[in-house]
Amino acid sequence: MKTNTPARTGLSRYTVGLPIVLVLLLAATQADFRSPQNLLNFSGQIGALLIVALGQLFVTLVAGIDLSVGSVMSLASAIAATQANPLAAVALATSLGVTVGLVNGLGVALAGVHPLVMTLSTATFLQGLAYVVLPIPGGTIALHLGAAATSQVAGIPAPLLWCAAAALVASLVLRRTRFGAHLFAVGGHPRSAYLNGVRVQAVVVGAYVWCSVAAAWAGLFLAARVSAGDPALGASYALESVAAVALGGVQLTGGVGSVAGVVAGVLSLGLMTNGLNLFGVSPFMRGVLTGALLLAAVSLQRRRIVGM
Repeated sequence: MKTNTPARTGLSRYTVGLPIVLVLLLAATQADFRSPQNLLNFSGQIGALLIVALGQLFVTLVAGIDLSVGSVMSLASAIAATQANPLAAVALATSLGVTVGLVNGLGVALAGVHPLVMTLSTATFLQGLAYVVLPIPGGTIALHLGAAATSQVAGIPAPLLWCAAAALVASLVLRRTRFGAHLFAVGGHPRSAYLNGVRVQAVVVGAYVWCSVAAAWAGLFLAARVSAGDPALGASYALESVAAVALGGVQLTGGVGSVAGVVAGVLSLGLMTNGLNLFGVSPFMRGVLTGALLLAAVSLQRRRIVGM
């Protein structure tokens, strides 16, 4: 069941062109950008953001937003750092994602709480819980979990495989499943979707569950990559994941977006961060730039193509 039409992807020449321009600019001005080590570091840097941004895509398609993803990542990393068994770490982090997604989804879909209020409240609770589980950065990441995020398979860095797997799964769900079609329908016109037999509330809850599970896995990946847990690990990812989907042409009002667009948005943010590092610009400028890009992307969005 193919669900994406040109009107629904949100892709434009700006979405695709920005990362291409950034690559050409950095390649021409920074010799270090072309080094294999920098490219390896770059793939690791964008891995967690891509995973969580793909989860944010599902929520955005139903006109929602999830500000708790950063806290979910932080708590998942804290859990991973306190578990000697990698399977237990994965199971607990996944259970965390499902539970948080259900709470957020039910609060938004059934209780009628605004997504900003609901997910910000959840984020505050989870952030405090992360400090209870792991008061300071540290802990020990299971050896096999660390290897899964830092090793190579047939010469291909593991972060690239994580990125490819996340993009492939998200693309298949959105383009080939009934749930994916219903996400677009609910985001485009929830009343029409309901009249056509779509279980709107269940779809919204499912979108939040998917988003939180993706955030939990992103937290596992990031903790495994740095070989430690950190109760503030995901602090910047709530804003960055929203910025990535907006830069990728995903309509924050719902119904329009694509995996390809999110990949383009993540690449743009990642390349800008990498460029700042190579040029020796203060890392604090990253937040300034991310906020400015989010404001610009949202200001340029139009709703006229939703529901087409």
